[in-house]
Amino acid sequence: MTDKKLEGKKAIVTGSSSGMGAEIAARFAAEGADVWAVGGGNLEALNETINRCTASGVRSDGKGYDFSKSEQGSIAVDDGVKFLGGLDILVNCAGTRNFKPILEVTDEEIHTMFEVNTKSFYFSSREAAKTMSQQKSGDILMMGSISGHRARPERSLYCGTKAAVELLTQSLAMELGPMGIRVNCLAPGLVSSGRVKTKIQEEKDYADRRIKGIPLGRFGDPVNIAATALFLVSPENEFMSGSIVSVDGASMTG
Repeated sequence: MTDKKLEGKKAIVTGSSSGMGAEIAARFAAEGADVWAVGGGNLEALNETINRCTASGVRSDGKGYDFSKSEQGSIAVDDGVKFLGGLDILVNCAGTRNFKPILEVTDEEIHTMFEVNTKSFYFSSREAAKTMSQQKSGDILMMGSISGHRARPERSLYCGTKAAVELLTQSLAMELGPMGIRVNCLAPGLVSSGRVKTKIQEEKDYADRRIKGIPLGRFGDPVNIAATALFLVSPENEFMSGSIVSVDGASMTG
């Protein structure tokens, strides 16, 4: 007997090279899931994630993909299904940011943001549903943001991609529910990883200024996000679908 929550499950996690995606992949592996880790161009960081997963005694491997060509989402999932021999969980955690006034946003930036943050989720979810629908079970977890339901100036492009993910979550939950597939969305607030960590290091007053808008008085940690992700795809949560779950310390801003 085992008390591991994901024992025997097969999971694909995109955005696994660093930050929240890496922490989710490692946590799922620690809970007994075999993991196909999907990264981008930083193969060294992706290999670190894969090594963290295999250290938990599960099967794990992965590959880097260019999600600025969103069709790569389908290929990544297909590769993962072949490696894992099936699929129980898909976490769409790949993402990029662009915080600029609309008058400064380029055509290329618009295309890239929607390719990575929205369209790749659609491609990978469609591919995952092909396998999950046959077995009449599965979990798809979208990585959204509080910016998907909380408008901010100079973030129209980012907010737009994340808002699309929220409605995609709810639409797919309705469509795939009769097939036994649950679809939920995790919406983090400010988390100390990636760009936020860089901003803390580069701008002396950034942390103090942003924490003022978080009643809990601190930034989130990728560990917090991974713990919530685990609950959302675990058997303990079998009746939640179509939900947008904010993990933001009661943040008053995006």
